Parts: sequence; structure tokens; C-alpha cells
Amino acid sequence: MVARHRVRQLPSQIVDVAQWRVDPDNPYYPEGKQPKRLLISPEANLPPFLLPGHKYLFKTPSGWQERQVWSELIAYELSRPAGLDVPPCFLAVDSLEGETGVLVEFFYGYRGEASLRFVPGSDFIHAWIASGYDRKRGRPHAVRSNLTIARSLGIDAPKDWWARAYFFDALIGNVDRHPDNWGVLGRPTVGNEFEYRMAPLFDNGSSLSYGETDDHLSRLTDLNAYIRRGRHHCGWEGADPKGDRHLDLCQMYVQAYHPAGLLDEFVIRFTDDAITEVLDWCRGFECSIEFTELRANFLRSLLIRRSQLLTSLCEDDA
Repeated sequence: MVARHRVRQLPSQIVDVAQWRVDPDNPYYPEGKQPKRLLISPEANLPPFLLPGHKYLFKTPSGWQERQVWSELIAYELSRPAGLDVPPCFLAVDSLEGETGVLVEFFYGYRGEASLRFVPGSDFIHAWIASGYDRKRGRPHAVRSNLTIARSLGIDAPKDWWARAYFFDALIGNVDRHPDNWGVLGRPTVGNEFEYRMAPLFDNGSSLSYGETDDHLSRLTDLNAYIRRGRHHCGWEGADPKGDRHLDLCQMYVQAYHPAGLLDEFVIRFTDDAITEVLDWCRGFECSIEFTELRANFLRSLLIRRSQLLTSLCEDDA
């Protein structure tokens, strides 16, 4: 399923999931920290961006984390022009419960698709490191072990896939790409064998300054210093309990692996106009979680500056 070709949700098409069926096996989805329900879409009378009879996660962060809804929507919309595989996300409400959240399309279980199994990265790291891996914290978490896992599973062009993942996380400032927030999809072949591919980059809510109030954003004057403080969950060697800074991690990765097409096929697609258009689209929605003009302006400056810095890293390696 190529998400970037999906019809875009219009601000007038906020999805109401009040009458959707819950998944009988997992009515309350157990993975992750945020409240979420696993729902099944109706078979008819759906807007064109939704799939009939498909599973969706309805995530309803609250309090200071409620802006993760916008982070998920923006991350998905930014992924589309760059051709990055991110699960489709849509603004939704439950009118009976009075909840606003994000509806995230399950990235497997599509009709007509052979059976797929999702395996989180943490399963592989735990198996390889055994007692040395702290699953609750997701550490140690290292670039080289991630690449080794992908290569051992026969993933196509793993260094290029991970380059785009790290650069995308740096662009949106994602601080939570722990080993349960990435993984692989396995398809059974002959006997007990599987063929694998990387799963889409899901769970992008811990990004895009979601935890900052508008008042705090209005007082941020040094954008470069703010960007510099951002850290990925993953580290180069995995020893740093905080992970490496986004830009440092990307720079080390480019210098070590020289991934193909990163600038021409990926980074430069995050144009100023594309960024502005997505943020203006968000401003068109009317819901209980406001996306203010101040936040839109701040995120525009932030995303454009991050894109410039990532472009510079690629040009320096050319």
C-alpha cells in the first residue's frame, strides 16, 4: 500500500468513529503509552481516504501531550512528497465520548495481501543481546546493531532505508524512535522461512515541539540552539543513555555509509512551499485541539531550518 498516493483528508472531513466496531481481539490496544483503541472501519459510506473493513488505531493523547495529534498528521503529510513510507493518519473524533484524536491506518492486514507478521526491532535486539538489553528503556540502541539486524534479515538496501529514517526523525525532531517504534514485516515463504521488509515509520507523535506551549514557543529566540539540543533515541555506539543529537547522528551516518540518493531523492523534497502548504492545511481544521497561527509559524521556521541543515550535511559529503 503506497500511502503517498492516498487522497488527502479535507478539513471538512473530520472522521467520527463513534459507531465504528472495536476489534474483538484487542478493543484496547496494549502497545505504547498513549490511550488508543483498535477499531474496524465500516464497509460503506466512507470518505475516499479511508479503506472499508480495515483496522485503524484511534489514539487520544490528552493534557500537555494532546498536540501529538498534530505531530502525527504533519509527519504523515510531510512524508508524502518525499516518498517515505509512513502509515496514513487522519484527524478524528468520537462524538459520543467527546474525544479528539488521530486515526492511524494499520500498515498490514490489507485485503488481497498475503499474510504478514510484524516484528518490532526490540525482539531482535533482545534475542541478540539477551540479558544486556533493557526493554523498558529500549537500550542499548545503536546504529550499527540496527543495520546488522536489517542485513541479517535480507532487507533490501538497509543503509539507505535507515538513512532516510534518521533524517526524517531529525527533520521532525522525533525523540522516541525506540526499538518498539520500528520493526519489520515478515511474509512466510517455503517451509518455515520468512522474507522481510522494513515496516513503515509509525508512531511519530513525539515530535514537532508537541510538548511546548505557545507561550514557550513565543519566547524561543535561538532556533539553532533549540535544534541542536534535539536527540534521537538511537546512538552511534549505543552507550549514551540519552542517544545522540539528531544532527550529529545524521552527520556520522552520512560520513560512514554515504547513502545513495539522500539529497536528490529525499531531503530536497522538503521544500519551503511543501512545508508551508501542510501547516496551512492543519490550520483549516476546527476541533478541540487548536493548531494556532503562532505554532504554525514556529514550525514553519523550525522545519525549514532543519531541512537546510540536513541539506548542508549531504552537500558536504558530496
